[in-house]
Amino acid sequence: MYKCQTLKNGLTIIGEEIPYLKSISLGVWVKAGSIMETKENSGVSHFIEHMLFKGTTNRTSKELAREIDNLGGVINAFTSKECTCFYVKLLDEHIEIGIDVLSDMILNSKFDEKDIAKEKSVILEELKMYEDSPDDLVYDLLLENIYKDHSLGMNILGDRYTLKNFKRENILDYYNKYYVPNNSIISICGNFKFEDIVKQIEEKFATWESKPADTQVTKPKFNPCIVKKNKDIEQVNLAINLDAIPMINDREVYALSVVNNVFGGSISSRLFQKIREEKGLAYSIYSSQTLYQNCGELGIFASTSTENIEEVYKLILEEIELIRKEYISPQEIHESKEQLKGSYMLDLESTSSRMMSNGKSLLMRNKVDDEQDIIDYINQVEYDDVVEIIKKVFNTENLGVCIVGKDVENINL
Repeated sequence: MYKCQTLKNGLTIIGEEIPYLKSISLGVWVKAGSIMETKENSGVSHFIEHMLFKGTTNRTSKELAREIDNLGGVINAFTSKECTCFYVKLLDEHIEIGIDVLSDMILNSKFDEKDIAKEKSVILEELKMYEDSPDDLVYDLLLENIYKDHSLGMNILGDRYTLKNFKRENILDYYNKYYVPNNSIISICGNFKFEDIVKQIEEKFATWESKPADTQVTKPKFNPCIVKKNKDIEQVNLAINLDAIPMINDREVYALSVVNNVFGGSISSRLFQKIREEKGLAYSIYSSQTLYQNCGELGIFASTSTENIEEVYKLILEEIELIRKEYISPQEIHESKEQLKGSYMLDLESTSSRMMSNGKSLLMRNKVDDEQDIIDYINQVEYDDVVEIIKKVFNTENLGVCIVGKDVENINL
């Protein structure tokens, strides 16, 4: 069971005590992601994530890394469309050092001009790396087109133009706007006493000043499209997105999870069994759901040879039409629910997974469901819920498609 407390400056702490473990995972979550950006500062959320590792008024970049590394711990961060997270995982006896390091990064980072110039080059290399990864490229291109003219479609890394033109004052303006305690959550999971950890966090983050933070964004319009990009690679990579649902309605979210599991979310799914096992047309084929605060996508991904791509695409559309017309059977629903519950329970054995789940849920949904809540949501999915979510999501008239590969302009989809 988790505990929650909000400090005087608006910083909320959520903790889950697991006394039989020896580790603690702690994350500082900030509601600042690429969806809050504009075309002029695209990539700034991710850039700030990098800059917080470049040194503070108390520690050099090397000292930040070494202080956690020398304890056998992990320190890292990631930026998503809607939030950024900085986290550590340490033995319980060292968590005070982890809190000190993270608070130092959040409150005392220097944003040195020389480091900014250097990090521009680093992230440009990161951008090239992702462009060389066809499965990343195909997804980014698809989002860029289905959410055309909306920040949700912009690359989290930004682009070459915005990266080169970042100025220190612009970076700090964004940082000061969103990196405030009332727009942040600290999530902690593992072997600790909640009251003790709150005192330690309050001591380190007490000087973090609260300010108004407007994180509201408009709902993007889903634009059906077919996008093709030539790239000299051995396989054609295919990404398809169906317009789905936001993360706010639990009944719909778990109904979609049940359906996705049957459709393409596991190795026993329809897509995997039909296209890989029965037809032998692809090695990688799966579906997944990505849900945001006010919209969502059901994504389908496949990589295959040029001569097979048209058939793979046709078979995927057939499976979409089949599930739309005939839905899924009560037996499939039962098996999917059992699979989801098993997968969820296994995830609970990781302090990192629990910390991530609690932090993101409280930040993005303003609530956290405990273990029994999740199991109940899955158990409560009924046949009628499945039918309704299939009618809402599985619509081939609202389809975004992208293919990346050699000579793809000649492929007919």
